[in-house]
Amino acid sequence: MSEELIIENINTPKVMGVAVRRLRKRAGLSQLQVAELVNIRQATISDLENGRGTLDSLFKVIQALKLNLAISNKTALNSDKEKTRTNEVLNLLKD
Repeated sequence: MSEELIIENINTPKVMGVAVRRLRKRAGLSQLQVAELVNIRQATISDLENGRGTLDSLFKVIQALKLNLAISNKTALNSDKEKTRTNEVLNLLKD
């Protein structure tokens, strides 16, 4: 069974926080559970989910949720040709 590939267009700390919250909930974990997994305070998770966290906290949570973080060239993803190619690759990866 292949895992769902999730791509988020993250361009602000607030959007990152929303994505982290959504993925944490998808994993069925509370803020407290994630905090305990990475040995940080629950308030730190809340800060992160509200766009006020640190990079250190972000990477700890990414690891706890078993996620990867990728950075792409913004202009490349904005071209229609590149979007089409990216979608084709993603569809191949889903199979």
